[in-house]
Amino acid sequence: MHEDLRGVSEQMKALGLAALAHAIQHTVFFNYTNSFWGDLAILQAAHAAEILIKACIAKEHPLLIFDQLPKSTKVDDQL
Repeated sequence: MHEDLRGVSEQMKALGLAALAHAIQHTVFFNYTNSFWGDLAILQAAHAAEILIKACIAKEHPLLIFDQLPKSTKVDDQL
């Protein structure tokens, strides 16, 4: 496997778990000023599930879900 592909599944898993945690936060800490809070929780939970499923697929090989390697938009560390 190409060196750039190593760790992709772990990063996707971390992102999926963070999205799931955010969905749970939207469920538990309901905000009465936003009537769509519950809907957002469902949407985020579905999004988290999609990312976690893709992380499992990427664990086998990242190119099973990506047709190209994602490129960094960061050009330089210095501003």
